Amino acid sequence: MTLASPSLRRSATMACLAAACIGAAAQAAIVPITSNSSLSTENLGTFIGTLNYTFLGGTTGNLDVSLTNTTPSATGGYITAFMFRPPPELGAFTSVLTASDYAALTNIAAGASGAPFPGTWLGGSGTGGEWLAGGSPTGGVPIGSTGHWSFTITGANASQLSSDSFVSGDKASDPYAFIVRFRGMNDDGSDKVPANQLPSPGAMSL
Repeated sequence: MTLASPSLRRSATMACLAAACIGAAAQAAIVPITSNSSLSTENLGTFIGTLNYTFLGGTTGNLDVSLTNTTPSATGGYITAFMFRPPPELGAFTSVLTASDYAALTNIAAGASGAPFPGTWLGGSGTGGEWLAGGSPTGGVPIGSTGHWSFTITGANASQLSSDSFVSGDKASDPYAFIVRFRGMNDDGSDKVPANQLPSPGAMSL
């Protein structure tokens, strides 16, 4: 049996590693998001953040959410809830909150209303486990701070989901796929703000 030369073996190894990295990147691409002020109900609250979905195998994936409250200090307010939904054409999923920086923001059950935005959502996190109310807003994410949450996503088509599935839709655009709730503004006001997906740094450089 003829053995491959060291250089050929190194080339083959590098090719395998590159393929593995490309596959991993496709499953775990981080998507940056920001507040869509044009669809905000009151045009008060603002945020930036990231979504990172990783398919774990079988029917399960993990969604990591990071949100930073960038609302002007003169406006005040806390992020008190957020919700997301994947494209309906990919079938049914369940969502369970597994980790959170903010103990007051607990799991929002599937099928919750995101009024006044249309439809229902798969899940999310909110004070008291609610979108609209749920106790004091001071348990939410204050201005200048960042919260992190992790969710287990389960469904027959979990392998077909990606990070942007939870913010932009799939075959049909969904401007309300990811929505954020603000409460406790300085004038006792509140706001409800959908997210915009931002181009990744790699896409912008291309």
